[in-house]
Amino acid sequence: MRNARRSITTIAAVALGYSAINIFGGFASYMFASIKDAHIYEQINGHVQIWKKDARDYGGSDPAKYMISAEEFAQIKEFALTDEKVEVAAGILEVKGNLDFDETPGFFFGQAMVPSEKDAIHSKSTALKSPDGQSFTGKEINDSTPEAVGVTNGMASNLGLEIGSSVILMAPSLNGQMNALDAEVYQFIDVASEALDNRYVFLPLELAQSLYDTDGVSCVKFLLKEDDYTDTFVTKLQSEFPDSEWEVIPWNKISKLYGRTKQMFEIIFGLVFAIIATIVTMSVLNTIGMAVIERTREIGTLRAIGLKRPGVVLLFGIESALLGLIGALTGLTITLVFALTVGTLKPTWEPPVTARSVVWEIRLIPSDLILTFALLIIFTALAAIAPARRAAKQGIVDSLGHV
Repeated sequence: MRNARRSITTIAAVALGYSAINIFGGFASYMFASIKDAHIYEQINGHVQIWKKDARDYGGSDPAKYMISAEEFAQIKEFALTDEKVEVAAGILEVKGNLDFDETPGFFFGQAMVPSEKDAIHSKSTALKSPDGQSFTGKEINDSTPEAVGVTNGMASNLGLEIGSSVILMAPSLNGQMNALDAEVYQFIDVASEALDNRYVFLPLELAQSLYDTDGVSCVKFLLKEDDYTDTFVTKLQSEFPDSEWEVIPWNKISKLYGRTKQMFEIIFGLVFAIIATIVTMSVLNTIGMAVIERTREIGTLRAIGLKRPGVVLLFGIESALLGLIGALTGLTITLVFALTVGTLKPTWEPPVTARSVVWEIRLIPSDLILTFALLIIFTALAAIAPARRAAKQGIVDSLGHV
């Protein structure tokens, strides 16, 4: 309290450093969750997928060769659902073709699955939400609307589609013959991926199988009740369905964007933490260094009445740690207030490669708050050691005579 201005400056440096680190860390956590949610839930990929061997990379003229038959799909689903941690085992049929409206064709890439299973996966998403929380406009597609399709806003705009428009889906069946089916536009879908906005179509599995003239599926996707169970379930599937015939893939191996983005943010976070820790440490060094100079005669008096050199260092270490503690508590308050304010206001932004404005968040991780709290106090305490040791090494007579 002797030099309140200098102490307040140091506390402010610690507080702002703490809050900056954790607010940035909370935003990074939100980004990781968003990418993960987008892949697992928004894009209906699930936690784990199983394909026929080499099916994902096949681009030839015989797709039936890599199709999972109805019997194989039933076997996979029966095996998976014996595990209580598997919530959904959904068959997916990937289709490509033309959507014709008013004699205007548009190429589409579609995913087909049972609507109730699609909703079960999509409803789990907690990130990349639009401000109103809706992912489509129009009528609900359910298991009793086999002729319904959902198209993206971009595709609807390009073709002039409206809710209720009758369209024709055209695609070659698995035996190579061109097939065409009537369908009705039920929904305009608000997809999270900009790359899909002009060509994605959702179809009920029954409609897509009729279009392709098959009862099989392209792959099976599994939604698990716990994210941490992914690797265990992958191992379980691989033990039942050998690598020579099947390819079992966890979500994080398919979504390379997640790994790359996480690595990038970890590097940025490390650099930000190092810079802020350096600034805080230098601020504390300056504060304690000035305090040592001002208190040289007091240090001499304490040494004269029997205080050992380690005791002098300890006194300044405690003072510095208290500055760090007060600063970290102030920073924690700033961080919590900022996160609550963002959660209340729900600001929106448009992330890269997305096709809509989404609500951004600060997702604070308790373990990170505790870790940075402890580290900043340790750093501030250690910063006092060097100047305190210099003061403790001075002779008692020299210290008492210091002016």
